[in-house]
Amino acid sequence: MQWLAALLLLTVVSAGAGVLSSLHLLSTAERIADSQKDAPAPPVASAFNASARLRKLSPVVTNLAAPPGAWVRVEAAVVTDQLSEEEANVLVAQLGEDVVSYLRSVSLPQIEGARGLQYLREDLNERASVRSRGKVRELILETVVVQ
Repeated sequence: MQWLAALLLLTVVSAGAGVLSSLHLLSTAERIADSQKDAPAPPVASAFNASARLRKLSPVVTNLAAPPGAWVRVEAAVVTDQLSEEEANVLVAQLGEDVVSYLRSVSLPQIEGARGLQYLREDLNERASVRSRGKVRELILETVVVQ
């Protein structure tokens, strides 16, 4: 009987210690969450200046040079300097045409894998920069689907 009473006392003491430690842990977590809520968010670093604008190109669907019957769909956007709307619309249309003409000269093995996608991105960025005389900061590939 004493053995059972000692076991019961030990169980009650352990449960009490568990409750107290969980309450302490909960209050500490709430205090940390409150302090982080009041902290200002760090500013987002941008590689572009404040006047840069993101402009979407219309989706491009065209066939590849090889293999026969291979099609590609590319959705992209360009980051440009401050341009008037008329200049920007003309530039976006010209860049869309450049993307189509470039993709028609590329074969499927050239754009396969991570390295091929990187080369595609670099080539399109270079063409966009040359076409715009440096007004395009970057051409961003949003989706590339090959069928």
